[in-house]
Amino acid sequence: MKRNFLLLLSLFISFDFIAAPLEDVQLDSLYSLLDQTIAERESYSIEKNRKIDQFRVVLETDSTSTRNKYFLATEIYNQYLVFEFYGALHFAYEAIKFAQELNEPELIHESQLNLAQVLVIAGIYQESSEILDKLNPKKLSTHLLHKYYVIRKDLYNQLYFYSPTKKIKEGYKEAYTNYCDSILMHVPENSEEFLHIRETRALDNRDLQLALSINSKRLARTELGHKLYATVAFERSLVYEIEEKINFQKKYLILSAISDLKAAVKDNASLATLAFLLYHENDIERAYKYINISYEDALFYNSKLRAIQIANILPVISKSYEVQLREQKSRLQHFNIIITIMTIVLVIGLFFIYRQVKSIREARNITITTNNKLRDSNKELVDANEQLNQLHTDLSTTNMVKEVYIGEFLKICSDYIDKLEHQSLHTQKMLIKRKYGELLTEIKNSDVRKMEMKLFYKNFDETFLHIYPSFVESFNKLLDKDQPIVTKNKNSLTTELRIFALVRLGINDSNKIAKLLGNSVTTIYNYRVKIKNKASVDREKFDDYVMKIGEFNKNIEN
Repeated sequence: MKRNFLLLLSLFISFDFIAAPLEDVQLDSLYSLLDQTIAERESYSIEKNRKIDQFRVVLETDSTSTRNKYFLATEIYNQYLVFEFYGALHFAYEAIKFAQELNEPELIHESQLNLAQVLVIAGIYQESSEILDKLNPKKLSTHLLHKYYVIRKDLYNQLYFYSPTKKIKEGYKEAYTNYCDSILMHVPENSEEFLHIRETRALDNRDLQLALSINSKRLARTELGHKLYATVAFERSLVYEIEEKINFQKKYLILSAISDLKAAVKDNASLATLAFLLYHENDIERAYKYINISYEDALFYNSKLRAIQIANILPVISKSYEVQLREQKSRLQHFNIIITIMTIVLVIGLFFIYRQVKSIREARNITITTNNKLRDSNKELVDANEQLNQLHTDLSTTNMVKEVYIGEFLKICSDYIDKLEHQSLHTQKMLIKRKYGELLTEIKNSDVRKMEMKLFYKNFDETFLHIYPSFVESFNKLLDKDQPIVTKNKNSLTTELRIFALVRLGINDSNKIAKLLGNSVTTIYNYRVKIKNKASVDREKFDDYVMKIGEFNKNIEN
């Protein structure tokens, strides 16, 4: 996953850098990419050696012509040029040998210039200068003359940079400037060398915007992972160093170092410069890592000058790193002591906590047992209470029913005594007046019975609904929603409701119900079956549900 991310970041920087500079790229991401590239640097060296070996195999083949051997030796020289000094030096001499065998001045001059070039890179200035002095610029072709001027320019630039004597230093600078002018006169205006010199002069004149503009053009012609990109990115970091834009300076030093590593450039400056910059920012660990890698590369290249340059910086960073390690070791020892003390305290604390938890667990078990007993006792008390309340409610309800019905019974008895007395007096009068026929007719008249039954129903309905005002509503809840019983008015009951009203009063026998309501037993039975067929509750327990209507003065619910 991390490797894929770094690859994507590398592609982003490679293809989108010119269109969108590194303002939005975080330093941490670039450091991650650099560290990943460092971890893989051995593979880049192996690939470089593999490519060189391919050329060497052909070079050492007997069937290869001398001319081809020259070009192969030159190609191997170019591969070694920034990879390994002695390899480049050896094949520079090999190319000179093949050129002399061919006795072609153009190839001889080219191979001698290559030798001078690698000596300049390695810091062997005197021998390089002697080789260049032996060459007659007038006898060089345009291509080689251009190369001659570039090598002379690089030679005097380095002599100027490292010379400690002011007067001699000025002479080197003048020679460097003259060769720069010569190059500008002999190369196209849009060439790499032309733009390089223009950028350098803009930087020397502190025209930083022009320097950045030219540098952007040069960057656009290369990509991350190439030697040229490493060079141009390093030179861009110099602009940001002058502008004191440290983050941008570090970003381009990182990009330059990544390109050096990917191109297997062992003669590099960016990683050491980055290490020294990080040292001044107190990022000692990273500085130490980078300066050591840079020193390893310098030793591998066999560049004494580069190794000396890095060796001057390395002890300073190494000493700071050792100091940091000692401080870290000291802090670690203190932390170990503190951790040991805290561990001992923790163990003691855990022991006491364990004892406390054990005591709490035992107490909790006792509490749970006690609570369970209390809960059981409380449940028994609640059940007993509910039974008492039920009994009290039942007794209250029963007493109320008794009181109401006793009152109604006494009223009905009183009414019937009055009626019997009235009927007795009426009968006596009729007998005294000898109205036997008329009296017999009155006695045979069935309207009297009907009127009495009607009056009985009215009294029963009113009395029952007085005791159980929500009986009709509760009773309908026991039936299907689509088949409720509808009464004529709120103070009367239907025959079906009267039957089950008597059931609610405890009269469950159909014979007794039939006698009380003046119906046949069959009629009463049929009514009961009809109602139970409409029931929404269990038919077998329908009468039990009816008996619960009005319990605790609450309506029965489904």
